[in-house]
Amino acid sequence: MLKRLLYAFAGLLIMLGVAITVYLGLNLLGEPSIKPGLALFKSNDQSVLPVKSDTFVQEEKEYLCGDIHIVFLGRAPRELLGLDRVDLARRYPPAEGWSMEEQGRMLILRQRVKDFCPEHKNYRHLGVHEGYLAVYEGPLGYDEKLLRVEKNMPVAELHPDLQLKLHKAGDFNRQDPETQAILRAELEFPSEQAVNAMLENLDEATESGTNPGLDF
Repeated sequence: MLKRLLYAFAGLLIMLGVAITVYLGLNLLGEPSIKPGLALFKSNDQSVLPVKSDTFVQEEKEYLCGDIHIVFLGRAPRELLGLDRVDLARRYPPAEGWSMEEQGRMLILRQRVKDFCPEHKNYRHLGVHEGYLAVYEGPLGYDEKLLRVEKNMPVAELHPDLQLKLHKAGDFNRQDPETQAILRAELEFPSEQAVNAMLENLDEATESGTNPGLDF
């Protein structure tokens, strides 16, 4: 009986030894396992700079209204091959609004333009400047380009409803979507002609004493 127990105990020790050997072999001598996420920190080897023949380049313009127009998209043109960050900064000066960004194998060259996109450049909207009704270029929410001030229309003399809408338009991006839609319908115009026609009606209405709140 004692002999059998010794054999059984010896068998267990052998099995345990084999298990430990296999475990150590897999964890210490085998290929390291690839864990998700580690590849992201692999390094600067992933950089697309200097520009190579297999680098994709996207050159784009970002306008005041936030619209982005892609000027070029494709493999790096010959004149960019071999350029590093310093070379690119000379070719695309930050002082002219250029910035660069790497996204995988893509190099994005973006120029921020101090102008509206071709569509929104024709837009006009009403606002307030130094207490007077004013006309701005572009859609509501962008008051960078003041075109003119209607000196014959002090805001304080306009209909209270219109005054309130102009006040909200001055903080357009913080308004809820429903209010923004109302303001766009009444204070934003697709062309210079459209805003002129509205101002003419508003001027006549003000002179006649009806002084509307713009719901016409």
